[in-house]
Amino acid sequence: MLREKRRCFTLYIATFAELEIHATFLGNSTRREVLMSIFLYAVYTAVHLILLLWGGQIWRRHHTLSTALLMAISFGLFYDNLILLLGTWIGEGPLLLALSWPRFILHQLVLPWMILAAYDQARLTGAGWTKWRWGRATAVFLSILVLLAGIFTRLLPMTLEPAVMDGVVRYVAHNVSGPPIVSIVSIGLVGVMSLSWWRHKQWPWLTLIVLVVFIGEGYPSEAVRRVVGSGLEAVLMGMLYFTTVRFWRPEAAVLAA
Repeated sequence: MLREKRRCFTLYIATFAELEIHATFLGNSTRREVLMSIFLYAVYTAVHLILLLWGGQIWRRHHTLSTALLMAISFGLFYDNLILLLGTWIGEGPLLLALSWPRFILHQLVLPWMILAAYDQARLTGAGWTKWRWGRATAVFLSILVLLAGIFTRLLPMTLEPAVMDGVVRYVAHNVSGPPIVSIVSIGLVGVMSLSWWRHKQWPWLTLIVLVVFIGEGYPSEAVRRVVGSGLEAVLMGMLYFTTVRFWRPEAAVLAA
């Protein structure tokens, strides 16, 4: 036991020393920024992993389509923050480049299914529009449409270039233009559908969180916007999971069929 504790302590010291070396390499003025960024991305990575595991428990209990889709999104967010966390240690090069591509691919291919997940959840409100015969088909169509928009406006023309942002070594997208359609439309439609929760279940939290997400994305400082945005993503995902737990009922399985 004592030997194992010594090994863990040695590993911790070695890891911290390596981080200090990277921070010194990036310049004394960014050392605090590096340490803060690493801390925040470690927190975000842990939170998204916890949400992913929680989603697995919810799905095993209720087997809802929305939970399965949210788990896919949680995995994408977990992976995104994990690679940002490890970027400073890995450093610029082929390995980080190869690990970075799935960050962008998962975002464009998985996030649009939040639309279908939100529709599947909204059926629990009993709102009239959720009972429309072609409601689910429309949600699937919109999810695919947004997915295709992400592929053609982001993935196909995109190249990745190394950069140091917030003191973290990462690969960023180049040769893309226009607003982030996938994020705006997906989260925006979630906000629209969340109004049914507010009206029929007196549950305003989804709507309010979506509004805060868009306010955060409009913050003038890009560095603050990235940090706050990552935190708000975790809050939104947590509330989506909690909404299922809070309002699920046995007949929900029939509604989801």
